[in-house]
Amino acid sequence: MLLSGNSMGIRRYIPSMVVLGIAVAVYRYFGLEEIFEELIKPRSLQERYDYIVVGGGTAGAVMAARLSEDRDKSILLIEAGVDPSVEPNIDIPLMADSFHGTDFDWQYHTVPQKHGCLGHKEQSAIWPSGKGLGGTSLINYMQYLRGSRYDYDSWASGGATGWGYKDVLPYFIKSEDQQNGEFVRTVFHGFGGRLSVTDVGQSMVNQIMGLCFKEISLKKRDLNGKNQFGWGPTQATVKRGVRWSTYKAYLKRVLSHKNLHVATRITALKVIFEGKKAIGVLVRRDGGEEKVVLANKDIILTAGTVGTTKLLLLSGIGPKKHLQEMKIPVVADLPVGENLQDHVSADGIEFFTPFPGVTISMSKADSFLSSWRYTLFGSGMKASPRFREASAYIRLRNQPPNIKYPLLALHIAANPQAFTAQAVNVRKEIWDSIHGNPPTREGFTIFPVLLHPRSKGTIRLRSSNPDDAPLINPNYLADETDVKILVEGVQFVRRLIKTEVMGHWEMRLTSRLLSECAKFGNYTPAYIECHVRRITLPGRSPVGTAKMGAANDPTAVVDPLLRVRGVKGLRVADASIIPSCMTGDTYATQVMIAEKAADMIRDKDTVAAIKAYFKHLIESQHKKIMDDDESNETHSSHGVEDQKRR
Repeated sequence: MLLSGNSMGIRRYIPSMVVLGIAVAVYRYFGLEEIFEELIKPRSLQERYDYIVVGGGTAGAVMAARLSEDRDKSILLIEAGVDPSVEPNIDIPLMADSFHGTDFDWQYHTVPQKHGCLGHKEQSAIWPSGKGLGGTSLINYMQYLRGSRYDYDSWASGGATGWGYKDVLPYFIKSEDQQNGEFVRTVFHGFGGRLSVTDVGQSMVNQIMGLCFKEISLKKRDLNGKNQFGWGPTQATVKRGVRWSTYKAYLKRVLSHKNLHVATRITALKVIFEGKKAIGVLVRRDGGEEKVVLANKDIILTAGTVGTTKLLLLSGIGPKKHLQEMKIPVVADLPVGENLQDHVSADGIEFFTPFPGVTISMSKADSFLSSWRYTLFGSGMKASPRFREASAYIRLRNQPPNIKYPLLALHIAANPQAFTAQAVNVRKEIWDSIHGNPPTREGFTIFPVLLHPRSKGTIRLRSSNPDDAPLINPNYLADETDVKILVEGVQFVRRLIKTEVMGHWEMRLTSRLLSECAKFGNYTPAYIECHVRRITLPGRSPVGTAKMGAANDPTAVVDPLLRVRGVKGLRVADASIIPSCMTGDTYATQVMIAEKAADMIRDKDTVAAIKAYFKHLIESQHKKIMDDDESNETHSSHGVEDQKRR
């Protein structure tokens, strides 16, 4: 009876606990000021606007929000996808992969690859690309990695005047709401900006890898700071445990601006020209109705590397020969679609342990206690950016001394089965021969990532029909140097098994070999090359197809003011303008590009105070703060095989 009475007493409080949990969740997800915010309501397109922004994705959401700050200007933001508020689960960081292959994804595939993806279905790679307000920031892994200062300095030296590191850093600082106080106290970070950036929780994987990297003298660093060679826990665009997309960070808060019209479920078919001047955009609603919307000032393309490239080509801006083949009238003969570059990753190296508590997984995250921890506090496994717990940048064994930036990264995922065959389009029999029936579910995976590939590809139209997906050919691993770097990365990671901390955790690697590659021996360089060419994972950071450069650069599509060469009234402001692959993801960089481009278009300098303070700080206190005095540091990683395990 006593037990029954206690049970009845507990059950009495369950409804109150549920109500409290819901209230806390609403506050944490939305904030009190947004509870009563109306959804985006369809409204008729006007005949003309001052600015038309095409693509409401990562950069487009930022661009439209900033342009709308000039309340005397009218802005139309065109987005083919929907308001992500219709799908609350998209805000849960751990569920990122759940929305790949859905209506929130353009679901692109590459053409069959000749040098990589040989074990994939149709030798093709899947290219997830976000569709909806916020774009890829709705479905990416939220990692905040700006790249190296040398990336931006190379832009400037290559003709993109005004885009050097000293020029772009103030815009990173402006956009950022950095939650790590230690980082804020440096000159490299900002606090109070729109984009929330926070450290992931201190997971067991980070503790293990921290000890492992310490053992080989790889320093823990701010990977967005002075020097990238080292490792650090993931910094993610997450706020109170919620994915902080550019929709949430920028666009949602300005939806009430009367001068901003956000039009969803509308596809841009092509830019309309009057002579060499862009005057409007031909659009189509879901129901099939087509209409031309005119722009008084600029049309800004922010549809992403694939989307922007496709729209430029459909509009008659691109290689003359290709446009003529598609029977599209040529407006400007420019190398649109050339220079396609993307990071590329080797197959993940899985570390297995018999001890519990290492893996982050959906099954663990869905447990009652873990779910309530997330609901009440925004912490726990569901707040993990899809297992991505840490990254490291390592120096190659024979890296040329003039290359002061990393060529190879390691991304560490707190799950020994971070992908499935279906998720990466690998043939099931090949995938299962390596990754099927794991010895345990506890462990983690390390992905070696090539950051600066020499291989370049193209994006071309399949036809002149806007509904046809473009032909994407990244040309993965066409250059032998790319393969050699990935081979070294795999060797580096596998040698980590010989560190003492891996011995303490009784970590072990798989001994399986791909049958097609086994003839080359047990993880010899030749075997690894064979393996890498069969399982080739895209880096999901494509750039370069509307390259930014000097006004007289024949390889450039846009000038340093992001104006499309040879025409008027048309600009591009997304990852397609980035001249070459970054030493990090493109997410943070696209936010910076949109912030800086908005200032250019508005003819304002919103970072003047940041630049003045930055200049004063360097001159008065930290004269060497921008000197990369550690760029030639080495680590003992390549000698780890000589260490003895206890």
